[in-house]
Amino acid sequence: MDRFKDFIKSIRPHQWIKNAFLFAGVFFAGDFLQIDPVMRAAAGFVAFCFLASGIYLLNDIVDIEADRAHPDKRNRPIASGRISKSFAGTAMALFLLIGLTISYLLGKNFLLCGAGYVLLQFAYTFFLKRQPILDILTVASGFVIRAVAGGVAVDVPISSWLLVCTSLLALFLVTEKRRQELARIETRDLSHESRPILENYSVHFLDSLATIEISATLVAYTFYVFSPEIHARFGNQALGLSLPFVFYGLLRYLWLVNQKGKGESPTKIFLTDLPSIVNLILWSISVFLVIYLS
Repeated sequence: MDRFKDFIKSIRPHQWIKNAFLFAGVFFAGDFLQIDPVMRAAAGFVAFCFLASGIYLLNDIVDIEADRAHPDKRNRPIASGRISKSFAGTAMALFLLIGLTISYLLGKNFLLCGAGYVLLQFAYTFFLKRQPILDILTVASGFVIRAVAGGVAVDVPISSWLLVCTSLLALFLVTEKRRQELARIETRDLSHESRPILENYSVHFLDSLATIEISATLVAYTFYVFSPEIHARFGNQALGLSLPFVFYGLLRYLWLVNQKGKGESPTKIFLTDLPSIVNLILWSISVFLVIYLS
């Protein structure tokens, strides 16, 4: 039972929330109340859960020595030796195979998205994570691929605005994650061995980068809700009612990072911070009402 718990911990099911981006296409296309599109998006969600977990296992295998130098990551099952590298490697291959098989069943284009995601993550694990700026761009690209895959799964066109907003939001979250990792190291006077790329950054630089990204995200979303595309589709600009929730959500996240020292795990914030959860629900309701009652 303990080994099973360690294995579940290693595949990081709490990180699967990131795959919710696969539902963006069917949601914004107005097909969220139709069974077939939702089921296809759900199948895509499952595929990326397997792919992501396979990549997490790969990361833990490759980074085993670095994780042992990290005050928290050294307790991970693979780094601590509670799960062997051979077992983790076998599970990784199986998870990737299952994920790519489901991707194949969803069509050639979805398979390309799934395979592209895997190749990008392999490149990140073995090379890109040691390249300044490229490491942030690569992690953020994973969110964009998810959004594109979601549209491909249900065969709906991907709005350029959706991709822009997703890209900027992902960049902001990843930058703040790096910022908190670096702040933790500097505050506790720890070494950079657990993530060498942090030696190329400073908190000031990452704060400046985050300021640019959050500003661009807010501007892009504002232009989106008041764009001619939205007006032509719904006959009004009621989607602008969702703006306060976007502003509050991003500003609260920035506050949590800079004032409360959170942000090293974006997923944890979205799963545990009650105001953020309520705000996300209210944003979803406001967008749902505009899309599905117009």
